[in-house]
Amino acid sequence: MADLDKTTIKTRAFPEGAQGAVPQSNLTPDQEKSLELVKKNTRLEEENKKLLEQLKTVDQLQASLKQEQAKTAEMAKQIAALEAKAQNSAELEAQKKRSAELEARVKELTEVLGKISGIAAGKAS
Repeated sequence: MADLDKTTIKTRAFPEGAQGAVPQSNLTPDQEKSLELVKKNTRLEEENKKLLEQLKTVDQLQASLKQEQAKTAEMAKQIAALEAKAQNSAELEAQKKRSAELEARVKELTEVLGKISGIAAGKAS
């Protein structure tokens, strides 16, 4: 039994989890309020940093959007110019076709006129 007297038993003064509810230090209420304010200010500063980062991201996205809109407008101008060229090309192609048809008709009429002239020359003699 002499050994039993030498052993010590450790017990906890507070149950686990209850420590958060009990103040850890001997702060006055004003000091506790000041500590809470410091914690809140720290959280607010962190939130402000996050918001500033997000604002920078928004600004970058807006600038990117403006660049893309400018590119889109430039491409629209180029498309309009290409469509105008295509229209002109189609008109030129139609004019070439009409010109070829007229040349063929002139050639045909020249041959007919030559035959008529030949017939007229044969009758006149």
